Amino acid sequence: MSEHYENSGVDRLYSAVWGENIHYGVYETGDETIETATWAAKRLMAEAARLRPGERVLEVACGYGATARYLAEAYGVSVVASNISETQLARCREMAGGRALDDRVSFEYADFHDLPFPDESFDVWWCQESMVHSPDKERVLREAYRVLKPGGRAVISDHIFWHERLTPQERAAVEARYGMSNLSSPADYERHITDAGFTLVEHRDWQRHAALHRAKVLARLEQHMSEFAREMDAETLENNHRSWAHWADLAAEGKLSLDFYLAEKPAG
Repeated sequence: MSEHYENSGVDRLYSAVWGENIHYGVYETGDETIETATWAAKRLMAEAARLRPGERVLEVACGYGATARYLAEAYGVSVVASNISETQLARCREMAGGRALDDRVSFEYADFHDLPFPDESFDVWWCQESMVHSPDKERVLREAYRVLKPGGRAVISDHIFWHERLTPQERAAVEARYGMSNLSSPADYERHITDAGFTLVEHRDWQRHAALHRAKVLARLEQHMSEFAREMDAETLENNHRSWAHWADLAAEGKLSLDFYLAEKPAG
């Protein structure tokens, strides 16, 4: 999936439409902007994780690095933010420039299936809306378990396709977009988490927020279609418009969810 995000047109779309947070938002009233809601989601996740100053956090699939910068500034933790997209890592480093975070935030290349970090080296493992890209979610979670200290927490949100609710045509479209066939529903995620050895502490169903967010993202994209058409190739723009519109429909129909999970590695 890294090739998708390395495309300059795709990078332009995400940065312009989603902003510095390539993540879903949580909406209290529904009238919030995309930006306000995405910051609210990070705050709720961090509060649930009980982040403490001085803790060491590993963020996987870090996008443009907004979460890493936020956690370091707001909670006093140190963050290793990792990604397999060199394009996004370059943007991370550019956007962090000028902030006094050099001693608390670093950006590194790493695949969350095979992390280049020692056992029991982090207090928190953080992953926002990225496991959907993995064809082997169990392996991702086993790696999370390995690098966490006893008592460490795994903080997960993901946009999740209910494979039980998808039509054959809808499932084929999802599988083609993500290049895999092992879709997991919210209940599957709970099983993946506990099978990796974690204790599931909390699960929040944020499906209504997924529907709101996808609708807002699609509306912003369509508002600027003529502008984007001058900046990128027509195929990239049309493919992304088609998939974003499809995801908005699936979210509105309850077939695409947003779920939050907090899990803990047993202390001993």
